[in-house]
Amino acid sequence: FLKQNYDEWHFSQKLLLINIMSAIIDFYEEWRQDSNPWLECYKEGKGIFETQFAYYSLGFILLYLIGNYIKKIHQAAVEKAANDENAPPPNPRSLKALIASRPTVLAGSFHSIATAVIAVGILIFRHLAGNSWDYRGIDLIKVWQTVGLPISVSYFIMDCFFYCLPRKDLIIFVHHVIMCFCHYPVGHDSGSTILGLGDKEWITWLSIMGYTSEVSTAFMNYRWYLLNSLEENWIGFGVVNVLVVAGFGGRVVMFSYLLIWEIFPRAPMYIDQRQLFTYAMMVFGHVGIGMLSLYWCIVMCKGGLKSLFVFKKKTQSTTLRQGFSFADVARGDDAPKMNGEKGAASKKNK
Repeated sequence: FLKQNYDEWHFSQKLLLINIMSAIIDFYEEWRQDSNPWLECYKEGKGIFETQFAYYSLGFILLYLIGNYIKKIHQAAVEKAANDENAPPPNPRSLKALIASRPTVLAGSFHSIATAVIAVGILIFRHLAGNSWDYRGIDLIKVWQTVGLPISVSYFIMDCFFYCLPRKDLIIFVHHVIMCFCHYPVGHDSGSTILGLGDKEWITWLSIMGYTSEVSTAFMNYRWYLLNSLEENWIGFGVVNVLVVAGFGGRVVMFSYLLIWEIFPRAPMYIDQRQLFTYAMMVFGHVGIGMLSLYWCIVMCKGGLKSLFVFKKKTQSTTLRQGFSFADVARGDDAPKMNGEKGAASKKNK
């Protein structure tokens, strides 16, 4: 009797699994036939987004090359100081030394500042225009589609090649892929219209709101600069630290709000329109970025409250350590140091 019941239960579970898989396949087939936001954005965009992407990519490549060039000349100065007792060692707290220790900081800082200013600026101008996307004849949606988003997508893709893959930073790589995949359809009205189920204004607003989180990244880069350049405690250091932690905590709150009050209530609409995959990607994107923000916030707070308010000068050498990671920057561990103590010591012995 028990075996018969178990066999029936086991068969029903298999049947349920088959039905679920069949439903998912049906959803996908219909979704593909009805087109999707990514395909529509590419087909109807007439290459405008891609052209802007190419231009901005060249700019970011230039910033990465400048950073690597600064690293190269700094290393040459370090080697010269180690071999020539008359050559002064480079200052490890100089701007050149800091850029050399983290060559991607130029591109990263430009991206965070540019996208934060554009996103916040659009929201302010929209408010001044009475929640209209037209501000004194300027189409704010077009500004986001032709300037804000292409800048960001080009940075994320270039950063994958210049940082994520060489440094094998899987967390940041996943972050960049999520951002590119989820925001690309907003780059044209045809894609954003499908993505927002006919409401391109709502989906564009959702995209812009997400990018206001780049404000905290800009502050974190400034925090990194203070950690590696200050000689003594400064009240501004505590203020910047609090702003950074508050910014990343605010990210978690904002993405939670967007999920609970903006995205989840629209689930039935996306199911009815056979845009289940589109909706799943939207949910996954917000959950993923929210969880990463929470992780970085926890990393920054690991040192306790005292480490947030009181600056502790680091011991730095004149040379660079081999590589860095975003987690190092969040913790404040990233500093110009690398196997250099031996060279400095040998010079002193001379």
